[in-house]
Amino acid sequence: MKRTTVNYRERKNFVKYDEKHVLLYLNEQPAEITDDESGETVQGYSYTGTMDDGGTLIEAEDVTDENRRSKFISGLIGTEYDIDEQIAILANGDDTNEHAEEKAVFMANRQTVKTAIDELLARNI
Repeated sequence: MKRTTVNYRERKNFVKYDEKHVLLYLNEQPAEITDDESGETVQGYSYTGTMDDGGTLIEAEDVTDENRRSKFISGLIGTEYDIDEQIAILANGDDTNEHAEEKAVFMANRQTVKTAIDELLARNI
């Protein structure tokens, strides 16, 4: 999967893309940006994602303030595991070494996603 890093003057977190998708700005890093007109260097932010603008597009419908965190977590996990894969991994549990390893990888990914979403939602924009 192609990943693109883009620099911005302003800090970003997320934007509604359409009725079924949200664009998340993940992997925030400080960045230096050169102003095209003045040539001055200013501090900004870089974001790395799957879209050309550095964002990551997720499926997320009917997002509200109350369900935003869970919708974003679910949507971001869904970029790596479709719903059938998620059900299979969780249903298989730890019944074999292979299934236990798959579940451990999934759970580690889930924790990474939760941490990324919490960081994104905590940004002061």
